[in-house]
Amino acid sequence: MKKIWGSPNDFDSLQYDTKEYYIDGKKVSEKQFKQSNKKKLFVQIPDEIIKNELFKIDAYTFSVYALLKHLHFRNFNNNEMQINHNKLKHKLYISDNRTLKKALTELHKKQIILEYINKLPTKGALKLTFDPVPFKSNKFTQLPVTVFNKIEHIGVIGLRLLFYYESFINRKDKPEKQFAFPAIETTAETLKINKETVIKYNEILRKNKLLKIQKHQLMWDGEYDNDDLLYVKYNNHYFVRLENI
Repeated sequence: MKKIWGSPNDFDSLQYDTKEYYIDGKKVSEKQFKQSNKKKLFVQIPDEIIKNELFKIDAYTFSVYALLKHLHFRNFNNNEMQINHNKLKHKLYISDNRTLKKALTELHKKQIILEYINKLPTKGALKLTFDPVPFKSNKFTQLPVTVFNKIEHIGVIGLRLLFYYESFINRKDKPEKQFAFPAIETTAETLKINKETVIKYNEILRKNKLLKIQKHQLMWDGEYDNDDLLYVKYNNHYFVRLENI
């Protein structure tokens, strides 16, 4: 049986007519071999927007911004854009015009969309001027653009949480150190949602294999205070599973 060897950088020259596939000496499935040849596109979001540092926006407004940011890239970074708002709603699983209009209005208030959109068009394209970063950003966080395909299962809050956790992770670290560890209370306060919602969507992300959670319990730190044991509570570790996005 013929074996095909390769690396992630030279798949274009390889054939797919064999039953055994190898990447850097490791045997993989045909599906893994073919998928590794597809270059992923990423959407980059300023950390200041992800973490509500300059202004506060909710998950719906964040998701609209994120998708417009990607469409802006696809539009060769041209700020003048024509959007099919019905398809945008469908992509983000927004069920009504009121929610979309509210998000567009919020982005206008933040000077990201320059026009005030009083009414969505009944026919034709929604024309707007989009300024993706109307401030000097110090850091960006990126996720594969295919993350938008997960909204059906994780909702816009799940999308926001993935970007939030990813913003704490240094992908140049060793794999075992590539995790975020914000407290649930901190996450809730930063994103302006309640703790129960954070816990609920963490579990949704976990079930969809997009987030790995290492839970930590109270532990004795080896000290006493007036004959009482002193315990320390460590935050959970959150691993964003990029391989499943």
